[in-house]
Amino acid sequence: MTEDEVNFYCKEWLVKRGYHYKGILNKGYGQVHVPDGVNEKGVLLDHQGFKDKIPDLVWIEAKGEVVLSELLEGFIRTVYAVYHGGGNGYLAVPHAEYEKMLEQKEFLKAVAEAVNGKGLMGLLDAEKGQEVVL
Repeated sequence: MTEDEVNFYCKEWLVKRGYHYKGILNKGYGQVHVPDGVNEKGVLLDHQGFKDKIPDLVWIEAKGEVVLSELLEGFIRTVYAVYHGGGNGYLAVPHAEYEKMLEQKEFLKAVAEAVNGKGLMGLLDAEKGQEVVL
């Protein structure tokens, strides 16, 4: 599964849950800037979902079939987005990569809890439609 295919899944996942969509699949928009108060063009994530009446925000970074190092980079970027931007965050990946990340679940949970504490972090399996909250 390519990153482009994962991206389409992410948008569909957000819309099905009642979120308005911002991200790389909006024509002419591109990735979503993380408001960290420091970097004008700092960290960018692939997707953001938000709701009008409920202060509900979701950040998603998508990865295709990549090595563990790139998956961890995507996870850390998502933790960064939740830390600075609030809301919840997910790393969305194909099934094989989802399984790789589940092998690291305790580490990922420890990172998310140590750095974040503001929102939940999870993994999305773009092929099987599964999610796990860390």
